[in-house]
Amino acid sequence: MNELKKVNWFKISSFYLLILIITFLARKLPNILQLLFQNFTDVHLPWNFNHGFAILIVTLFFYKFYSSKKSEISFLGNNKFKSLIFPIALFIGYSFYGIKNDQGINEHLWAFLFCSFTIIYNLMEEYTWRGYLIENLNKVNLFLKSLISGIFWAVWHLLIFKDFEQYGGFGIFLVFCVIFSLLLTFSIEKSKALIVPASIHTLLIRNNIVTLICLILYLIVLFTWNKKIEHNNYS
Repeated sequence: MNELKKVNWFKISSFYLLILIITFLARKLPNILQLLFQNFTDVHLPWNFNHGFAILIVTLFFYKFYSSKKSEISFLGNNKFKSLIFPIALFIGYSFYGIKNDQGINEHLWAFLFCSFTIIYNLMEEYTWRGYLIENLNKVNLFLKSLISGIFWAVWHLLIFKDFEQYGGFGIFLVFCVIFSLLLTFSIEKSKALIVPASIHTLLIRNNIVTLICLILYLIVLFTWNKKIEHNNYS
């Protein structure tokens, strides 16, 4: 409770309120990503980055003008080698497995493209929810951080999704966001690398053997993050 009292809740509330407003306005605009690529390809891109751009702009603004300390989070964090395992495993796994599509594109190439666009978007989300928000909750307990970021994250999706039937309703989606946020928050606190939670987040693109293998690998790496391989010297 003492740590919660130390949080600047006015700043957190302002940050979240502005995100909701800018996201609402961004969703009213045409699909910017589709407009950018329509001159280069006839392929329909099934992504809308409008809300990603919206939260990225707000987060950059708050990091620049309303951050009391320098961010400890970077793209590859405190262990570049281990951080790179996450996207590499993701891309190799899905590119090999492939993703079927209605675009007439080779399923292995499509899987690579799908992962690429998805992880770029997820970097924007993680920079916001597991980046600025988590850092500005200071030394609050991991579980409380996950609860707060998970609730904020879930409610924000009310502006993104038309309904939550595929999840069994908003209540189940909210519980999922809180639980998944625990893993994402744990990963960013261990690695200090945006690419790590963004890669884990990208696993949501499909439910298959690749997702399972990557998740197991990710958990092993995270729980052994600070351990070093000891070399025995023999004379």
